Amino acid sequence: MGHRDHATPHDTSRSTRAFPLTRRRFLAAGATGAALATSGCSFFATDPDKQGDAGPTSAPRTKEAPALAAQVKAGDLPALADRLPAKPVVVKPVERVGRYGGTWRTALVGSADEPWMQRTIDWEGLLRHNPTFDAIVPNVAEAYEVNDEGTEYVFTLREGMKWSDGEPFGVDDVMFWYTDYFSNKDLTPVQDANFLTRGKPVVVAKLDERRVAFRFEHPHGLFAELMAAGRGDEPVSKPLHYLRQFHLKHNADGLDALVDAEGVEDWVQLFLNKADYATNPDLPTLHTWEVKSGAEGSANRIVCERNPYYWKVDTEGNQLPYIDQVVFNRVNNNEALLLNAVNGDLDIHGRHINTLQNKPVLSRGRQDGDYRFYDLIPDTMNVAMFALNLTHTDPVKREVFQNKEFRIGLSHAINRPEIINVVYKRQGEAWQGAPGKDSEFYNERLAKQYTQYDVDLANQHLDRSGYTRRDGSGFRLGPDGKRIDIRIDVTVEEGPEWIDVSELIVRYWRAVGVSASSNTISRSLAEERKDSSVHDCGIQPGFGGHSAMTDPRWYFPFSGNEHAVRWVEWYTSGGSAGEEPPEIAQRQMELYNTLKETPEKARRVELMKEILELAVDAFWAIGIAYPAKGYGIVKNNVHNVPKEMFSSTGATFPEPAPTNPCQYFIEPA
Repeated sequence: MGHRDHATPHDTSRSTRAFPLTRRRFLAAGATGAALATSGCSFFATDPDKQGDAGPTSAPRTKEAPALAAQVKAGDLPALADRLPAKPVVVKPVERVGRYGGTWRTALVGSADEPWMQRTIDWEGLLRHNPTFDAIVPNVAEAYEVNDEGTEYVFTLREGMKWSDGEPFGVDDVMFWYTDYFSNKDLTPVQDANFLTRGKPVVVAKLDERRVAFRFEHPHGLFAELMAAGRGDEPVSKPLHYLRQFHLKHNADGLDALVDAEGVEDWVQLFLNKADYATNPDLPTLHTWEVKSGAEGSANRIVCERNPYYWKVDTEGNQLPYIDQVVFNRVNNNEALLLNAVNGDLDIHGRHINTLQNKPVLSRGRQDGDYRFYDLIPDTMNVAMFALNLTHTDPVKREVFQNKEFRIGLSHAINRPEIINVVYKRQGEAWQGAPGKDSEFYNERLAKQYTQYDVDLANQHLDRSGYTRRDGSGFRLGPDGKRIDIRIDVTVEEGPEWIDVSELIVRYWRAVGVSASSNTISRSLAEERKDSSVHDCGIQPGFGGHSAMTDPRWYFPFSGNEHAVRWVEWYTSGGSAGEEPPEIAQRQMELYNTLKETPEKARRVELMKEILELAVDAFWAIGIAYPAKGYGIVKNNVHNVPKEMFSSTGATFPEPAPTNPCQYFIEPA
């Protein structure tokens, strides 16, 4: 049985996401995040002029932050050579080698903004996407291999790597995650589907002290991409030496006292609390910075300090990160966050404030706030996807919403040029739920069908749907003889655009005889209504613009859908729950199941294109516009932040994480 070695290939083709490498190509490879170090603390580059990230040709002296050097001198910390792995990850700075020091000031909105913490301080999995989003590179793993069948992935961990408390990290930690967390039904009642094939969980085996194998009963063609897209942090997030004291298997006699001391219900809740880095500062991590104070949910300020055992260095051998601290100030709402930005109180930020409505305000504040913009290339393919609930608990609404002619009529009733001009400041293009023009999955029919604004045509399709009868106010009546009424759930946290768009949509749909209203609610309530399938219509970003294969939620009932919760349940449960979807959806599901089990990238692309062709015929949801570039802000004295980076509202490319924030640095004022 053959294996394909994987490391960081030099290939800038955006359409290629993962590459099989020979051992020869592995040794010659180099890009951001690749392991280019020889043993000890010397670094090399095979051909630095041709690599996306490489070490220098000579072997420089390794250096560290002054604060850490002082601890070493005082005998409170081991020497740097004893803290780094034998082959650290070498990161090529965007502009230049940085300087140590400073505090990265940023913010969280409310108590449910942990994703921004993940995007800044903790995105460290087995694999990761490189900064240009055109390759998968080793990260915590030094290298990985895939067999020809796509059923076995072998990861080689870095020799001498350590947790943030100085304890060794290795295969036993991965095995603890697998045996005592992932495979424990109390801690993991529902296993992550990314680690399953045909409902059967992965089997993880220790091969030796540095190699661990992930074996699947059936091929898992997308596993490397999923590991790079964020799931790869799961197996490397559970330190055995620390968490074993909170686990029933390892500390049965002492758990009751610990449960009582913490005031929690049982050992399961105790373990889960202790395994959460965001709320437990004592949890050892592999992160760039580790939470030191303010972890409790009510805290207004969370302080994170550099991990003294962090395992990445720059091209001159300086241990990263450059920045001493990251401080998250918690604010109540997006308006308060915007005020922080204008006042110059955010050093690097690209979440919640970066709306089109805010850009003129932020532009005017650049001089006084002393910041600049950077561009975000969106992975989303639509500014707002309107999804009628096709599996509504109300049988009448389900019948109406499943009527394709009805959905087509509603789409033609939408004046997209007006929405783009008024709400999105003339930025964007009329678009359905479809990958972008620069994607290998671009499908013009899917992107452009039913986007023409034509009230007469809209009424024709609505009449063809069968709902021609109207009440005294001119509103169409459903099959039960009552007015068809659509309530659009809009989440307040997403900013004003969706509220504005939904209010325009209400006006357009009423103009063709469909009663509608906009319902502004919290995100948590919207999720609750969606999960119960009682909502009429939801709004979400158009996930899966470039990452169509790993996040196809808008192309068929896959996961996280607003439009087909019960069909998704049927699919994810293998038919044991939810409602059986129509034939076209089942065909898409079959194709995607085949895609997931296909090791060859070219064949996976073909299968995804078939799924998209079926999506043309199904027309599951209604899109508004293809998004323009986004933006973030960065203070003028902060360096090595790329002028442009990919951006994903999902997990595929959670900027700024893949650009290696460890190499950002702050010049003194």
